[in-house]
Amino acid sequence: MIESDRDLFVRELRELYHIERELEELQSGLAEAATDEDLEEFFMAHSEATTEQIARLEPIFEGIEAEPAPVENPALEGLRTDREEIVDDLNDPVLGDLVETELGRGIERLEITKLETLLTLADRMNLPAEIVEPLETTKAEAETGLDEVRELTA
Repeated sequence: MIESDRDLFVRELRELYHIERELEELQSGLAEAATDEDLEEFFMAHSEATTEQIARLEPIFEGIEAEPAPVENPALEGLRTDREEIVDDLNDPVLGDLVETELGRGIERLEITKLETLLTLADRMNLPAEIVEPLETTKAEAETGLDEVRELTA
């Protein structure tokens, strides 16, 4: 039950952590599926960044004395399901690249939204810089990732 800013912060952090863990696995598959070399490189590099983001989130759990229990995100599952259904119907694998970039944009936006909520809650709770700064860094990386994946479709 969510009864306080802290409860919501913990839930959102767990959800973001779960999203990042799922992405860690998903991105290597997206890189393999890509027919465009730039898109493949984007997903490979982003996979490494995701691993760093996970490592950055783990100490936050310690700082707020919470466990990183997974909380599933229905939006991520919806994005993945939509992608799988479209990819299964494609006759032209090159069109798959556009579907992959659409998924990439959706994921980055989802991460940014979660991070904005976490930062708002952190501000309301007056959380220390050790918690806020890693979230800000991760948000900046997600915004950069969104810009990069947008350029791939331009």
